[in-house]
Amino acid sequence: MGFKDAVRERIELVCNEIISNQLKYAGGHGLVQIWEYGNGEFSALDLFALDYGPGISNLPDAMKDGYTTSGTMGKGLGTIQRMSAEYEVYTLPPGLSHDSPWHGTAVWSRFYVGNKPPSHPFQYGHHLRAYQDDVYNGDCICVQPSIDSVKWLHADGLGHGKEAAEGLVGAEKVLDSVTPLDGTLQTLSQRLRGGRGAVAMACEIDFTALILRICGVGDMSAFLICNGERKVLNFSPGVLGHEHRSFEMVELPFPKQALFITASDGLRRNWNLNTFPGLWRLHPQFIALLLGNVVTRNNDDKSIFVIRATPIKGVENGKNR
Repeated sequence: MGFKDAVRERIELVCNEIISNQLKYAGGHGLVQIWEYGNGEFSALDLFALDYGPGISNLPDAMKDGYTTSGTMGKGLGTIQRMSAEYEVYTLPPGLSHDSPWHGTAVWSRFYVGNKPPSHPFQYGHHLRAYQDDVYNGDCICVQPSIDSVKWLHADGLGHGKEAAEGLVGAEKVLDSVTPLDGTLQTLSQRLRGGRGAVAMACEIDFTALILRICGVGDMSAFLICNGERKVLNFSPGVLGHEHRSFEMVELPFPKQALFITASDGLRRNWNLNTFPGLWRLHPQFIALLLGNVVTRNNDDKSIFVIRATPIKGVENGKNR
């Protein structure tokens, strides 16, 4: 990937600390995933660790050097914090959330190839994982950011495997800065004629007007999380490339610090904000990875996109302050 030696040493140190913590505190019951990311603006490697241990009773203290419950030097989480370009740690002890399918500790650590990318008025993350870890994923997420808005297309090719994935090859070409969202889906539907088809949604967040626009068709999920509430958005039935209803555009206010999640039907819907208390303020990439590993079905492709508006100092409602 082009990492310098010093950065590769930091990656190794962080991975060692993650695994040591799982062995010491979670009985070795955990996983470590390595994800490569790149979007033309940056290239990065992510380490994501998830264990099934007792969790951490006092996370702020555990992040301090010297804190230990196992008689060691107590530098594990502090090392991860110092070595990573970005990181998150989340813990959920048993009994804290009665309806959660998971308890333990999760860690996300990111390393950039080169410099960290410049700030945008948003943060986003995604999780894409094929059924049975196949090389072909019938789900796709295409993102087109600009200075004051971001558009994305989230599609799920029917079925899974090579044929489902090939049906959506080139889907990013229907996404541009000019075409309305319903026109984007109509163009995609025309491209899919004669094949399996797909369900999809096209979304846009206008950071000047603080408006979320979305339209979609088929069995996909969208969740707007704001002010301690979760709003669920559903779409009319149908399949792009086959029979479907006309696309209905939905516009919603998108306050700063709101979180928006889109997902294929691989994400279960039997969760709420209290299932993972405190998770929703963390980085969208971490949220996508945690949800993708904990509340997804294992009999289909998985895809989750998470985005948050973030205030930029000196700019409010498109005007300099």
